[in-house]
Amino acid sequence: MLNPVTVVYNEDPAVAIIRNAIKSYKQYGKIQPENIKFYAAQKVGDTELSFEQVATVYYSNSSIYQEVEAFKDYTERRADFGSSVEVSSQFNLNTDFDFNEKIPKGTFDEFPLVKWENSNWTPLEKTDNNLISAASLPGLFTSGSFYRTTFRLENERQSETGHTYTISFKPRAGKGWSGSMILTGDDYRIVSIDAEYEYIRIKQDFNVKGPFYTSKLNWDFDNMSYTQEVLALNTSQRPKKKNPMLVAFIPEDVESDPNYWQQYRPKDEIIDAWTKKQDSLIRFLNSDEYLDSADAEYNKFHWYEPLVTGIGYRKRSKGTSFYYSPLIGQWNLVGIGGTRWVPALRATKRYSNYQSLSCSLGANYGFLNNDLKGSLGLDFIYAPLHNGSVSMKVGDVYDPITQSVDLAGVFARSNFVRKKTFEMYHRYEWFNGFYTRLGLECSNRESIEDLQFAQWSNDLFGTRNEPAQFEAYTVSQLGIEILIRPFQRYYLKGRQKIPLSSKWPDFRLIFKQGIPQFLGSDVRYSKYEFVVDDMLRLGELGEAFYRFSSGGFLNDPASVRFIEYKWFRGGDFFLFTHPLYTYQSLPNTFASPSAYFSGSIIHHFDGFILGKIPLIKRLSLGSSIGASFLSVPLENINHFESYVGLERKVKLWDAPMRFGIHYLFQPTDVLSGFRWKISVDVKDTFKDRWNF
Repeated sequence: MLNPVTVVYNEDPAVAIIRNAIKSYKQYGKIQPENIKFYAAQKVGDTELSFEQVATVYYSNSSIYQEVEAFKDYTERRADFGSSVEVSSQFNLNTDFDFNEKIPKGTFDEFPLVKWENSNWTPLEKTDNNLISAASLPGLFTSGSFYRTTFRLENERQSETGHTYTISFKPRAGKGWSGSMILTGDDYRIVSIDAEYEYIRIKQDFNVKGPFYTSKLNWDFDNMSYTQEVLALNTSQRPKKKNPMLVAFIPEDVESDPNYWQQYRPKDEIIDAWTKKQDSLIRFLNSDEYLDSADAEYNKFHWYEPLVTGIGYRKRSKGTSFYYSPLIGQWNLVGIGGTRWVPALRATKRYSNYQSLSCSLGANYGFLNNDLKGSLGLDFIYAPLHNGSVSMKVGDVYDPITQSVDLAGVFARSNFVRKKTFEMYHRYEWFNGFYTRLGLECSNRESIEDLQFAQWSNDLFGTRNEPAQFEAYTVSQLGIEILIRPFQRYYLKGRQKIPLSSKWPDFRLIFKQGIPQFLGSDVRYSKYEFVVDDMLRLGELGEAFYRFSSGGFLNDPASVRFIEYKWFRGGDFFLFTHPLYTYQSLPNTFASPSAYFSGSIIHHFDGFILGKIPLIKRLSLGSSIGASFLSVPLENINHFESYVGLERKVKLWDAPMRFGIHYLFQPTDVLSGFRWKISVDVKDTFKDRWNF
């Protein structure tokens, strides 16, 4: 007989304290102040600042409105006065109109990172901060924390200020937060935290009585540090514009005296000396004297400009600029009908009230067929506060039948027609989140079957190099597109409105009406499309993207020419392209005039699943799942596909990127070698979202 043995589980008291702290945090963490005034600054190295900001945050229920009192961007002190070469290539897979496409860039490229909700992050919660990391960082107070982290009670103290616990933490294995935190002994409220995650270090002090907020914040990574400190709480100050959808309002032409920043800036002799020098330099670089001299230097002719950099002219005091493309970029070796010469000219006039007028002229000459083509475009932004603009385009060009085409068909001659066109558009935001775009198009469309093509292109494209054959016809059509973005968030910068995103879906209605007999038009179709799409942030579960659409023609489909059909993009052999606009398992793009119903969804779990598996979690892999369907009842088309993926977020050249490999489950008859695909996605840091 063996003597009885009693087994006692000795749990570190810190575990029980953290459990109570998590419960308490869920309650007091929801208590918000009326408003907070704070100072923020980002420092590079020991001597330079990137920006400084003084702002007031107003809380209204769950909404946050930030009003910027002053903002100084030291990285945007002057424009590039030298010459540059720009090479761009774009595959437009989305035929929908982007109402934000002409938003000018500047300070706001970086400004959203200074928003209170983006900068005031904490190791206690899951972190999605593009500036810090492309991948999400786990939280100490989130699900699975006790499996990821070891907590230990280091000190318990009773003083005149109260009873406190000091608890250290470190990852059980692999990556994770390490450091220490201080909590109150009576209500388990967080007092401060000092934590590290690889090369990131964050120090945070919290308000311990009343509303919960970060009173002082400092984080460091690489050669950069960020400091944020609350200056005042619950002041009598009221917002200039009471609108919860207005994320920030920056007064126009903020002028501060030399002592303005000194009253808020932490005492630092090195920084003070540097900022005085910078302020003096900024005043000089923005003076009319310097700008005129810099423009004069830029406008000087150099022998290499026509060949390499292009010819430019500007007069910033007048808001004018001019640019002619360089000779090296004026050749299209894979153009329609052989090698083509494609010079381009662009001129812009900007006004002090944020209005602007742009003119673009492009010529297009083919040597094989001796044919000259070209286009002229005008765009006038007349109402910056309402994203109001009018545009016009006239030209004789070789135009793609559809932009929604697989990569094999991007340059295929079967996807091009000759188009002699005149187009006019007007877009306007009538009230927040309600946009319209009206358009008139009059064009003549001809086949390019009479063109000669280079032999090498026939060898490359094969049967897809055969141009579409049809009788020439004229199209006159009116179009209206309505975009409804409920509760749209936005910025105001002076007299300019910069839209952001919404927590609600986008609702889009597109209608095009052919006008018979107008200017020789011989079409009479009525084409419609309704689209709903959105991105859903689901906390620990990750995020999802979806898009549902339906459309067709109100008249007899037999009377509609194939160019006007609805086109559905087929997949590419190895490339996983935008899943909301691509059917990955369809070998080719196809079109239909019949009514259709379609939908796509992809969900990214990030580390919710794989992050809980030992060893695998060290790889920082995410997972995804998705599906798409397409139904064209009149043609007995019912297509369904599904897939899973492994993904990893990285940061390349300061750009958050997500690489993935995906496996197609359905349909079962996928072509051999077509099941495995790779994807690349780049995060839009301005809108704080991935593309898919």
